[in-house]
Amino acid sequence: MPQFDSAFYHHQNLKNKHIFHYLILFSLLFFSSPVFGKVSLVASISDIKYIAEQVAGDRADVYGMIRGVDDPHFVMTRPDFLVKLSEADVLCVVGLDLEIGWIPYLQQQSRNMKIQKGQPGYCDTSFGVKILGEPTVMMDRSMGDMHIYGNPHYWNDPINAIQMAQNIKNALTRVDPLNGEYYETNFNSFKKRIIQLTKEEMKKMEPYFGLKVAVFHDQFVYLASRFKFNANLTIEERPGVPPSVRYMDQVIGYMIAEKIKIILIGPYHNPKYAEYVSSKVPGSVVVTLPVSVGALDTTSYEETLRLSLQKIRDAIDKTK
Repeated sequence: MPQFDSAFYHHQNLKNKHIFHYLILFSLLFFSSPVFGKVSLVASISDIKYIAEQVAGDRADVYGMIRGVDDPHFVMTRPDFLVKLSEADVLCVVGLDLEIGWIPYLQQQSRNMKIQKGQPGYCDTSFGVKILGEPTVMMDRSMGDMHIYGNPHYWNDPINAIQMAQNIKNALTRVDPLNGEYYETNFNSFKKRIIQLTKEEMKKMEPYFGLKVAVFHDQFVYLASRFKFNANLTIEERPGVPPSVRYMDQVIGYMIAEKIKIILIGPYHNPKYAEYVSSKVPGSVVVTLPVSVGALDTTSYEETLRLSLQKIRDAIDKTK
């Protein structure tokens, strides 16, 4: 029988264990994090894109699917959407069925398991947000383009933008844990900026608390709730359905009775209905708000919020 050198055997055994441990560590790093390239993040709307860029910094390539002037309810899909989604590590959406007409189809066609619901790369930025306008009655399609989970335009409240940023940070950390601390630092910086912005804008809006405005589409309820004005009167009789003349006449009567002089619309809505109503209400004005980053030449979430509130204040002063 050959004699084994016990010291040599022990040394080889330790060496093999070290190699095995290094292989395990390398595998964990390789498969859990895109260490050899940036994270690829796809955002459904421009506001999510901007917030994701603030959190991800230089550790991710962020792609926005639509512009700030596009209506997120109705989107024509394009081939480049599928290309981006097929390569994405993270998909961030508004949720609450806002993108129900286009995102689920694209997810399925992308054949990318990482971004399907329930997977680490799927990020519904509405998670943890206090949702307004949840229906209290049963709804059907005859009621128009109703949102059964509540009003999805929550990003217009800056405090909700902080929650969105946290959800994005969590998704990035899930797919890229090595940079978790970096994402946390960026998130805290964004949070601090938005809190300061909210305080500044709240102070400017104080003289206008309690103001009543009309809106074309029910998309400013979160902005109104945060900055203490009322935006519950809609020119749309049913969401996504052109209003009848009879209904608009009712709105006109109510605006005159309540001395409402401002109508807010988004950049992607046909202004003719709001302009018709305004033409029948003496001294009233139609005000187009940016709604999302990129509309009306805005380049940041902060600028979008400031411009929206400034346009409201200017309109109030003009109609006094």
